[in-house]
Amino acid sequence: MGWFRKKQDPLSERARALEAEIASLQEQIKQAESGVAAPPAPRLRAPALPGGAKTGTPAAPPAEPVFETVDQHRLKTPAPAAPTSALPHPDLGLRQPGLSGSLLRLKRHFGLTPSSNPKLVKLLDSGQIQGLRPLRYEKRVARNRFILLTLLLLAVLFGLFTAILRSR
Repeated sequence: MGWFRKKQDPLSERARALEAEIASLQEQIKQAESGVAAPPAPRLRAPALPGGAKTGTPAAPPAEPVFETVDQHRLKTPAPAAPTSALPHPDLGLRQPGLSGSLLRLKRHFGLTPSSNPKLVKLLDSGQIQGLRPLRYEKRVARNRFILLTLLLLAVLFGLFTAILRSR
């Protein structure tokens, strides 16, 4: 029974498998560079026909390729210049983003969109993947850093404000 055995870490197991594969590839590279030929591929023979009979159909010569006719006149004339305008035409489905589009782009920029892999986010949040810190810890560190830097900024601003008032 597996009650008292430690669970295998799937990430370290995969890392060991990849390291073994890398080592075998490096060994093959060394053999190729040293000039030692790899074992030759087995020679394959054509199957023999009973009674030594030969096949009666010789190989057909390759046929000539078939090409389409191309209108050379159309290729040589320059294409008409597309009308340029400041704003895209609304019939094309392109429009200038309004307030909602700007907010959506701002949310995407700051990463406020839902994740594409919620199971991974849950694992990161709970700290189940060995070797990675839980997301809670990372958030707490970032929050404490923000509070410290905000207090430092307020102290500097307060110092500048008092220095300006004393100089008057």
